[in-house]
Amino acid sequence: MTTMAVRTRVVAPQRDTGSQKALRERNIRMVVATLRAQGPRTQAALARATGLSTGTVSSIVRELETTGLVATASTISSGRRSVEVRLAPDPRVVVGVDIGRTHMRMLGWDAGRRAWGEQLVQLAPGHEPFETLPLAAEMLDGLLHEHHVDRSRVLCCGVALPASLEPVTGRVVQASVLPNWAGVDLGEALRDALGVPVVLENDANLGALAHYGAGQHAGAHSLVYVKVATGVGVGLSFDGSLYRSTTGITGEIGHVPVVDNGELCYCGNRGCLETLVSTRRLVGDLRRTRPERTWDVPEVVRAAQDGDVMVNRLLYDAGVALGLALAPVCNLLSPDDVVLGGPLAAGGQALLEGMVATVRQRALPATTGRTDFALTDLGETAEVQGACLLALQASLRSGDVLVSN
Repeated sequence: MTTMAVRTRVVAPQRDTGSQKALRERNIRMVVATLRAQGPRTQAALARATGLSTGTVSSIVRELETTGLVATASTISSGRRSVEVRLAPDPRVVVGVDIGRTHMRMLGWDAGRRAWGEQLVQLAPGHEPFETLPLAAEMLDGLLHEHHVDRSRVLCCGVALPASLEPVTGRVVQASVLPNWAGVDLGEALRDALGVPVVLENDANLGALAHYGAGQHAGAHSLVYVKVATGVGVGLSFDGSLYRSTTGITGEIGHVPVVDNGELCYCGNRGCLETLVSTRRLVGDLRRTRPERTWDVPEVVRAAQDGDVMVNRLLYDAGVALGLALAPVCNLLSPDDVVLGGPLAAGGQALLEGMVATVRQRALPATTGRTDFALTDLGETAEVQGACLLALQASLRSGDVLVSN
């Protein structure tokens, strides 16, 4: 009689697969970051530097080598044969697009977040999607051609818009700054126009994401980004994750009423923040009171930088109104950083001072005692940088791994 040995394998129920995937991605990023910072290393040295086990490092290296993102070679270390690992050049890129009321900016990044090309065009107020999307396609073709980048190298394109977007489809659900774009399914339209994968997000949200990822506010636990432009919006970042609602509508601080029975807003309410603070209101006030000068946003910035008393008083008063709406946000969140951006930021010191003075007066002192209030240090490219970062994150979520020398 033949006796057969039966091997029994107990399979434990799988749990927290999302957490396991996140842990794996974190470990991969640790290995890549170590190679980027320290150069070629043996697998044993990588294990010591990252604190990971040699088996985990070996598994990650095999995965990265299969996808062509690292190269390995035999070497002798401490008299023993070892495997040396080095980053392979990564030719892949992402593109960011910031579409505003009167401009469209395009920025190219490589996988290491280094800019390799930028374009800016002016748009007519009230521009239509059927005009702007073909122009975006032309800009992308021109950017790639100018910098000798093949379209096949583009992983993804991130797009920033001054509108609220339906989270799944990218359909515009609210577009007060771009009223002609309301109801348009931009996700599909942009993919068709650009010929590359596309991710979309509100511009204020991407401003928050950009400041978390770079500059003096990088890594902030809780960050509020306030964009003052044709409209006024807020983006919220918590450890680099954006706050999003199921409706796609968030951060509409511009439509918080701050004056009883004030000026009629296009949203239908009276006394909304945007009726006092937007660039349209500020430029309009200056054109009425000082018609001898040709006023637009750049002229307002220049006058503020030159110390024009009237302009800086207008900006300070606008900041006071902004603080009225922002104080409850600070009471609710007690943020680490509040960053003020938008086209006025280059000359916006008075705007910032008015905002901070009112927030300090109106909010509980304990909620803002550690808050850093500042003008953006990313200039007018914050939103398009956020669009590039969004594209990189989308590639990582899809299972890709980005490395660069």
